Amino acid sequence: MAMQEVLDSVRRIIWKWVNTITPLVSDINIGDKTIFVKNVRRFQTGDQIMVKDASVYEVGLVIEEIDCDAQTLTVTTPFLNKWVVSPQTTIIKTIGNQFVQGIYIGDPDVIVRYPAITVNGTSRSSEWMTLESTKERYDIEIGVFVQDSTHEEGYRFLMALTDTIQLGLKRNVIPIVFDNIKITTLKENYVSNDPNIVVNDQSFFEPYHRIFIEDPYQYVETWTDVVYNDDETIKLKWPLDLNFAADETYVSFPTRFIFNSWPATINYGKVHKGELLKASTISWFAEEEESQFLRRDEGRIY
Repeated sequence: MAMQEVLDSVRRIIWKWVNTITPLVSDINIGDKTIFVKNVRRFQTGDQIMVKDASVYEVGLVIEEIDCDAQTLTVTTPFLNKWVVSPQTTIIKTIGNQFVQGIYIGDPDVIVRYPAITVNGTSRSSEWMTLESTKERYDIEIGVFVQDSTHEEGYRFLMALTDTIQLGLKRNVIPIVFDNIKITTLKENYVSNDPNIVVNDQSFFEPYHRIFIEDPYQYVETWTDVVYNDDETIKLKWPLDLNFAADETYVSFPTRFIFNSWPATINYGKVHKGELLKASTISWFAEEEESQFLRRDEGRIY
């Protein structure tokens, strides 16, 4: 299995955590402190956020409370501007009122804009796990680079950004590798404890296979039991104690499974990349079981 898809998956996790974004679903008036958004996934109490539309923005807001309905945020200080729901009006997590300017695969000698993050594969190893499978290990270094402007401000920003990435990686101990993954949507709403789901594309599903069901508010990993001949219905191994709306739910059928990963160590320091930068390096590893059929597939005489 290739390293590059693992790197792409790590970059995707990092991007979602350092640039967490959600649409606004109710207008904000001047003086409001409670706002309603599409979902609060990956937002935390104490996070700094900004609200922006196509041309203007308001920064320096801090989350004081997140409601259990998964759509309500309360900030510590009132909004200074009125914001109207539109496709361009969004709530975005910031760190030190800054955005990550780029996440690069590999380790370029020169980076044009900061803060920046690199995702670099350092090694891959393999060892037998069973008679028919191996454990493939991927070691990756994640570099975090910020400009060395003022000592304390730059150092605090570096640590906050690094902590956010580490948290995202810890929340994704079993990340999805987007290598030949198949994704479809629900055709009908799923009602709690229904034994079946109805999907728009049933062609790639198999019995007794792991699948993921996810909407903006919740996620579940489960197994298929029976794939019926009606081109749309799949029986689940266990009914779910959840409800999913057809218009915003994805069902995915992965082909690669990482069973263990962890951001094991973090180092802090400085580095030259055209200028002096503050930097940290997160050493992350992932382990994956890979089926091997070499013993019976390869001929011995011819």
